[in-house]
Amino acid sequence: MNSTELTIEQRFKLKVLEMHIQGLNQHQAQKLLVKFVQIGMIKDNIINHYTDIQSINPQNSLPDR
Repeated sequence: MNSTELTIEQRFKLKVLEMHIQGLNQHQAQKLLVKFVQIGMIKDNIINHYTDIQSINPQNSLPDR
């Protein structure tokens, strides 16, 4: 599996979400979409922060003891 494919668990979660969204009105769906985008941005910030720390931390270049 490559990094652009979803796992079986992710596909299941996506289907459950799709079924849940079908029961929402437009306002509720819009609020949910904004929340998902916000969560994605937070995830990006965490990944970028971790990558920045990894690049400046000299401990990362030392072998495990």
